[in-house]
Amino acid sequence: MFATAANATVNAGIAGLDTNCSSDTRKPSNGRTFKALVSDGTNRRACTNANCSTGTGEHLDWVLKPSKEYRRIDGTTVIGTTTANGVFSFPLTNVFQTTITGTNSIVTGLNTNWTSNANDCADWTTNAGGTSTSFAVHDDLTSASLSAGTQACNNVSKVVCVEQ
Repeated sequence: MFATAANATVNAGIAGLDTNCSSDTRKPSNGRTFKALVSDGTNRRACTNANCSTGTGEHLDWVLKPSKEYRRIDGTTVIGTTTANGVFSFPLTNVFQTTITGTNSIVTGLNTNWTSNANDCADWTTNAGGTSTSFAVHDDLTSASLSAGTQACNNVSKVVCVEQ
């Protein structure tokens, strides 16, 4: 997993955020596919119930796999191991990333319980200042790494990318 060096493209849908991951300068050159750790509730979601209480059937194009250990791009630092429901429980073992240039904000479209937040820049189709997105903090071990509040869609943010 890594946080992008480039700013998130919040106005091109889920596909645009995935493109951020596949074209970012921080992406490892291992030929693998990376997708954005974001939700819009329509095209990608983790859970319809808190922490996917009814299981992985709640997922839609979800990027985390059940019972899998995830590491930073250094290949050594463990971020955490997902539950059988394909989400992290908190606190994480280590933060997603210790330093991001220009901001500590990442877009997620998630609530702290892995459900989709309605604040998702109109399903990631606008970067207008009057609309809002849920944002998180990349260097937090708690559920604030999923959702720490809302901000305008034209704010500078990054996206966390997950190897598929």
